Amino acid sequence: MTAAEWGDNPLLALPGGTVRRGETPEAAARRELAEEIGLATSALFHVGFVCGTWDGRLDRVHVFELRLDALPNPQLINREIIGAPLWSADELRGVAATGPVAVYLGRQPPARCRRSP
Repeated sequence: MTAAEWGDNPLLALPGGTVRRGETPEAAARRELAEEIGLATSALFHVGFVCGTWDGRLDRVHVFELRLDALPNPQLINREIIGAPLWSADELRGVAATGPVAVYLGRQPPARCRRSP
């Protein structure tokens, strides 16, 4: 699993951002990986989505897993992300996490998603 530590509040977070108009969630995930950690990949697997209220708004976060044959060398932008270690699921158990990561890892129950438009 790839996770990132963010800025002033170092919590485990998934690289990501907003899906632009006309863009698929997978295309957005690829773009965000490239923008945030300099990783271009074609090996993304959509594993679902999690819902919850984060940063004061109800949100649906699409989750993709990245399966690698070799470890990448992430290129950090050093604006938002201060580290991008690769962690196994066992290593993640004791690390503080943002809401979407906590739901994905089963630490918090998922919120009910509203239907997509």
